[in-house]
Amino acid sequence: MTKHAPTADNTPAVSAIPDSVEAPMDHPEQVRQLLALPAEQRPDWLSKYLGDMTIPPISDTSTNPLLDVVIANTAYGQKNCTLVFPLAKVLATAEHAAAADEHKRGYEETEAAPRLWWVKDDGTYLMSNGQDPTDTRDDDGRLPTVVHAEGWGPGTDARSVLGGDDFRESIDLTTPLADDNSTLLDMLRKAAADGATRFKLKAAFDDHYMNLTYITE
Repeated sequence: MTKHAPTADNTPAVSAIPDSVEAPMDHPEQVRQLLALPAEQRPDWLSKYLGDMTIPPISDTSTNPLLDVVIANTAYGQKNCTLVFPLAKVLATAEHAAAADEHKRGYEETEAAPRLWWVKDDGTYLMSNGQDPTDTRDDDGRLPTVVHAEGWGPGTDARSVLGGDDFRESIDLTTPLADDNSTLLDMLRKAAADGATRFKLKAAFDDHYMNLTYITE
């Protein structure tokens, strides 16, 4: 096995893998180093695998860099997903936001208001933007006003349905959704009173926009 010397632009040196050897999927650090090489220095198997895909930033903690590349390149174009949440917990989270005296503001938000934040990082979840000094975190450091989507709890990776980047999307609770001036908070309260148990968040999105639809059942 030979080694590449460091390049003039200080690209990290990396152990070369003969072209006849399959991708070292069980050695993510080695794959990350190969991906960091200039295109002309990559082994043939990797160049054929990548084709015309672009290489996104790869986290040092990634356990499957090649999957990260594929996900980043297939996230373009419209994607659709449906997430299911337990309605009782969503309503409790929304009521927390509605009752709070102060509210955190998201990116480019100029006015503080009761909102749910839809977050993708450790799994994907809804949380209150209300600031309450009495809130206490659990043993894992999580706030009580967080409700994960079914199947996408702590420790899961939602990139397969939501793309590669983490995000936080604000959902207004008090902005009218329909001609009758009903709000999302009204909708959640009525659905719970009528016996509904699930809240569905349907998202259609691409790199430039996101459209959300709310369903209770």
